[in-house]
Amino acid sequence: MSNILCPLPADGFDPTESGVPWQLLTARGHALVFATPDARPASADPLMVTGKGLGLLAPILRANADGRAAYAAMCESAAFRTPIAWDQARMENFDALLLPGGHAKGMRPYLESATLQMLVAAFMAAGKPLGAICHGVVLAARSRSASGRSVL
Repeated sequence: MSNILCPLPADGFDPTESGVPWQLLTARGHALVFATPDARPASADPLMVTGKGLGLLAPILRANADGRAAYAAMCESAAFRTPIAWDQARMENFDALLLPGGHAKGMRPYLESATLQMLVAAFMAAGKPLGAICHGVVLAARSRSASGRSVL
């Protein structure tokens, strides 16, 4: 099946937006390769995982039980525990690109990464499938084609 690249920030991404796609895609035989800034396993936004600090609205605002379970299973996978570095990722080695989102402060380096923006532009130029969820769309929108315009 397909070999899908899934870059993540070091921390602060949404557990559902990474865990559920991982669960669905791997169940269908696709392989996800995770990439992080330093080739170390990433960690999701703790507010979204635990709900601590969200007050009375925690049950509504945090990731639901299915999202948390998918994230927990993803964290146990060999692929998640052994990511490559962002700068090691080459478009030629993958069939598709998945850009999860999140809104914690740790997302900023991911959204502003010139390395990831060039990678997104390469996938788009090659006509390869790209999926972007929530703030993952911001990364795609900031990515520029050879003409200098957003790839979107």
